[in-house]
Amino acid sequence: MNNPRVYIAGYHNLVSCFSLELDTGRLTLLSTSDAGKKPAYMARHPSGRFIYALDEVNPGRIGAYAIEPRDDRLTLLNTASSAGDGPCHVSVHPGGRWVFAANYVSGTIGVLPVLPNGGVGEPLVQYTPGQNAHQIVSDALGRHVFVPCLGSDWIAQYRFDASTGELVSNAPATVPGAIKSGPRHLAFHPSGRLACLINEWDSTMTSLSYDAEQGTLTPLATVSTLPAGCAMKNAPAHVCFSPSGRFVYGSNRGHDSLVVYAVDAASGALQLVGHERQGAIAWPRDFAIDATGRCLLVASQHNNSVTVFRCNADTGRLDLLSATSVPPGPAFVGVGGG
Repeated sequence: MNNPRVYIAGYHNLVSCFSLELDTGRLTLLSTSDAGKKPAYMARHPSGRFIYALDEVNPGRIGAYAIEPRDDRLTLLNTASSAGDGPCHVSVHPGGRWVFAANYVSGTIGVLPVLPNGGVGEPLVQYTPGQNAHQIVSDALGRHVFVPCLGSDWIAQYRFDASTGELVSNAPATVPGAIKSGPRHLAFHPSGRLACLINEWDSTMTSLSYDAEQGTLTPLATVSTLPAGCAMKNAPAHVCFSPSGRFVYGSNRGHDSLVVYAVDAASGALQLVGHERQGAIAWPRDFAIDATGRCLLVASQHNNSVTVFRCNADTGRLDLLSATSVPPGPAFVGVGGG
């Protein structure tokens, strides 16, 4: 297998592509590509041939890019509306026929068809799931779609018709969170029976059971993302399970750390493992784990770097491997392909 490819993007027009050496954590720059004004989040097509980048402007845009096999450089195919203002998240349906966009400023979401050449069509409909829609993600089967709405303190739940691209509110339509919790990002456990939600305003992580048949989430337990007794200003950002499902990670902006929990997949209980602050982490807005579970990569928005850690498969703890300078304001790191 070739080294995984790592795409870094954020509040700079350049998207950087690196090769990742899994044994050493070394990142080697392969190419840079212009991807609009603020390509603050990206999503790769299941085929590995295309990547989609939001442009965090008003009105928002989604750019579709072909990935060149020779050097992994991006070639613009076209752009389309994100169905709102201030897009903050983009994802691709598992079937590869649809691109989802969430718009923070307008609180709207859009479903964009993927064209035969990998480009994107205009959104079919503009939906309004709640205030400050911060993410849009489907379950593994692609039958249901979820939108954490930070300003509304809920997760909107939808049924999705993959043949038409239509979203229909599920019953219940929302999963309420704690008052002023600020639900931001959601991740599904590899088993498909559990999920975790990170909350920006009250620095917490919530585990939820998932009924894949009904497409509904039910809160189980909520724990702090900060050390006991820590009352500093903090804004958690992203959440990700290890491929094994034994651990879940969250990023703390302010405390500037990654929190690690051991996961009881049966009960949803989260047991604190610790907080990782090595590698000069500064405002870790996004992070990713490679498919093998060996490396975790963190984008530090405030010091313009990406830090690579070795993941301990037995304990979940992280060991520092490398740190690499990248263009200013990195807000996205994605790992895949090779």
